[in-house]
Amino acid sequence: MMPESWFAVHPRTVSGDRFHMMFRHFPDYPQPWARKWLRDVIGDHHLITIVRDPITRAVSMFNHFARYHGYTSFAKYFDHEHEKNHQSRWLGYDGRDTTFFKENFSMVGVTERFNESMLLIRRTLGLSLADMLYVGQRRDTAKVLSAVDVEALNAADMSEKWRNRIRETDWLDFELHEQATNFVDKCLDDLPELDVELQQYESALGDFSHPLWGERGPFPIGYAESGIWSEFTGQGGEVRELHQLAP
Repeated sequence: MMPESWFAVHPRTVSGDRFHMMFRHFPDYPQPWARKWLRDVIGDHHLITIVRDPITRAVSMFNHFARYHGYTSFAKYFDHEHEKNHQSRWLGYDGRDTTFFKENFSMVGVTERFNESMLLIRRTLGLSLADMLYVGQRRDTAKVLSAVDVEALNAADMSEKWRNRIRETDWLDFELHEQATNFVDKCLDDLPELDVELQQYESALGDFSHPLWGERGPFPIGYAESGIWSEFTGQGGEVRELHQLAP
């Protein structure tokens, strides 16, 4: 079985051609055929994912559809676009495996502890702290509605009615997120020395003149459907002109 319906995969070289990264969606993992496909295509590999709280994820998706597709009602988004248990479906989690992440992934992160998750991933892959620096992704597609047209919805604004509705429809994603959170918490408890590293990391994230940005160097950020990328220069916090990057 070939993953013809899988989203495009973008290989990226990391740290002087040491290895490549493939990212985007990998549905149906960890089905046996999907494991075999990954082994056949890229050989030995680490599989890493980041899981998000289902309520904040639903809010984020609504804001996306409001900006780019003209939705003005959360109810309309929920009825027409919301995919139930989206994260569980795409990761192949059915709720029966209490050690799902330990058995199937090299590391997992949670959005709510994103920076700590980046440090755990760094250790898993043997990368430097500079390799893990990031900036917010640019969106180069045209927006249908401006911020004036639709006020962004925040998770804190979500009514209890909708919170309960999401808990009912995405119950499996809540289980998945709880398991991921417990996994990350356990890893962090086992590595108390990460506290010092986290301080240095977050200091660099808030200051583009930090020496770590000089080590990081330029890297691609943001993309559109046309495949056009922009490039972040690293130290100085500048964004270069959009251009087509080599595949």
